Amino acid sequence: MNNLRKPMRKILLSLSLLLLTLVFATNTMAASGGLEQDAGPYHVTMQTSPENLMVNQAGTMTMIIKNKATGQPVTGAKVMMMPSTMGSNASNSGSMAGMDMSSGMDKQGGSPMQEQSSMGSMAMDPGTYMMQGMTFNQPGQWNQAITITSPLGASTVNFPITVGKSGPNLILIGSVAGFVVVAGILAAILKKKKN
Repeated sequence: MNNLRKPMRKILLSLSLLLLTLVFATNTMAASGGLEQDAGPYHVTMQTSPENLMVNQAGTMTMIIKNKATGQPVTGAKVMMMPSTMGSNASNSGSMAGMDMSSGMDKQGGSPMQEQSSMGSMAMDPGTYMMQGMTFNQPGQWNQAITITSPLGASTVNFPITVGKSGPNLILIGSVAGFVVVAGILAAILKKKKN
């Protein structure tokens, strides 16, 4: 009986470490609060889905626009996504202008973001505007300008977007490897138990 306790402790320790790793990875991926900025009379929150955009991977940008003074949602606004520029930050991004990230953009005025009240069966907050199917053709730091026009006035907000290189899903690979190790340990224990 004492011989079984040591392997069981190892199994439980391995399972605990695997579970903690998965919980940490899931929480890290789910912690998508978005970027927030004030622009003129507006308070704007920008979120991307997926949170970590990759080269040539279609993504969705969501803007939640509120009246900065009252906190009330701004509905019925004209929200335009301007062509993205590439640069290390918003102040020098104009030096590499013309890196257009969406083939559907009107070159003079950008692309209108559509106001959304729902996405599928999920209700969305009032004042939510969305652009789907955006892609970036190079990894690096991009600057995304958004112009907002409503009865409150017109203003432009700039958000940095980091685009990564496409690569393997390390969380999935680690999870599968951990499962294989645990299954191997259990198989070895069961084999010893039979002998």
